Amino acid sequence: MTAAIDSESRVVELSDALVFEVAKRWLQAGSDDQKKITSRIAAWLVQNHASDLPWLDLRWADKRKIDLTRYRVYKVVREAVRRGFVALNPPQAVELSRRLLHEYRLDEQRFDIRVVNVAQDVNDMVARATAELSFQLIRRLAEQHELAAEQAGQDPTTESRPVSVGLGAGHSTLAVVSHLASLVNAMPDCPKLRLHALTATIRDPMVSPVTFFRLFDEHKPIEYVDLPTAATVECRAYDELKDQDDNIRRAFELRDEIELVISSLGSADDEHATIRQYLAGNKYALSAVDHRDLVGDLQYLPYHRNGPIRLTKQTPGRRAVTLFDWEQFEHFNQRPDRYFVISAGPCRKCGTTKTPAIIPLLSQMRYWTHLVTDLKTAEELLSPDDALRRRRRG
Repeated sequence: MTAAIDSESRVVELSDALVFEVAKRWLQAGSDDQKKITSRIAAWLVQNHASDLPWLDLRWADKRKIDLTRYRVYKVVREAVRRGFVALNPPQAVELSRRLLHEYRLDEQRFDIRVVNVAQDVNDMVARATAELSFQLIRRLAEQHELAAEQAGQDPTTESRPVSVGLGAGHSTLAVVSHLASLVNAMPDCPKLRLHALTATIRDPMVSPVTFFRLFDEHKPIEYVDLPTAATVECRAYDELKDQDDNIRRAFELRDEIELVISSLGSADDEHATIRQYLAGNKYALSAVDHRDLVGDLQYLPYHRNGPIRLTKQTPGRRAVTLFDWEQFEHFNQRPDRYFVISAGPCRKCGTTKTPAIIPLLSQMRYWTHLVTDLKTAEELLSPDDALRRRRRG
C-alpha cells in the first residue's frame, strides 16, 4: 500500500471484515459492467457502513457519498489482496508437469512438480504458487498435530506441537515468504508455528532468513529460531561451532523437528548467484577443490552435475554456516510427513533460468518433494542437452 493511496482514501483504516466483504462482493459480481459493480458496492457501503468510511462526511448527500466511494472500491479490493484475503493462484501446465515426472522417472507418489503457466510476472507468479503450496502443507501438518493432541487427551488448540518450518535465504525465497506471511497473517485461527533460519546472515542481511521473521504478525502464535553465528567458519572448526553458544546449540537441537523446508537454489553460471561471489573472493573452500563442474548451490551447499560437493574438516578454507548439511538433506524426505519445497524460477535480477542447477536435482539429488518452476525452465528441462548447448554458446 503506497503512501499516496493511504492519504487519499485511507482504506487501510477499514476493518478486516469490511475489506473482506467488499472483495467478496466484487469477485462474486461476475462479468457485469465494472461501473455498475462498483456503484452497487458503493451504494451498499453508504447505506450500511457510512460511519465506517473515513473519507466520508455524514452530512453530505447520499449521491455525493456514493460517487466518492465508488472510486475507492478498487482500492479496497487491492487492500484485500494486500491483507491476504484474495489469493492469486496462477494456472498450471499440468501436462508439462507430467512430462517432466515421466522424463526423469520420478515417482508421482513421492514427487510433485508444478509448472506455472504464465507469460508475464513470471517470478512473482512462481513465488505465489510456491507460497500457496507451502501454506497448504502447513495446514495439513497443523491438522495432523491437532489430531494427535486430541487422541492423546490434550487440548488440540493449546497443547499440540508447533509446525516447524525451515526458511532458506535469497531473493527468491524472500518473495515466497512474503506471500506466505500474508496468507498466515490473514488466518483468524493461526496454528502454532516454529520458524527456523536455515542459514546465518551470509552477505546481504535483507535476504537472510532471520529478517524474514519480521513479515509475520507478532500477535500470531509463532516461535522464531535464529542461527546466530558468524557467516562463515573454517572447515576444520565447523563441528565445534554448535558448542559456542546456547542459542546456536538450541538451533541445531531443534533441527530434526523441522517438517517443511522452503528454499530456492542458485545456478553457478548466473553472475548474480551467491556461490559465484564466494569463488570470486577466493575465500570459500571451493577455491581449494576442483570446482570446474560446479553447477549450483542449495542454501550455500555447493554441488556439481554428479551430486553434492562435500566439505570436510580436511578441506582448506572457509564454508558457509548452514543448519542443514548434505547428510541431513539426503535423508530429509525419507521420513514420513517431511516436505522440501524448492522455488525454481529464473534469476530475479537478470531472468536467466536455473536449468543447469535443476537437472541434478531431478536426475539424482532427489532430496526434495515439491518443485515449482516456470514454462521456459520446464521446456528446457525436457530438452536439457539442447538447452545447455545454447547456454554455452551464450
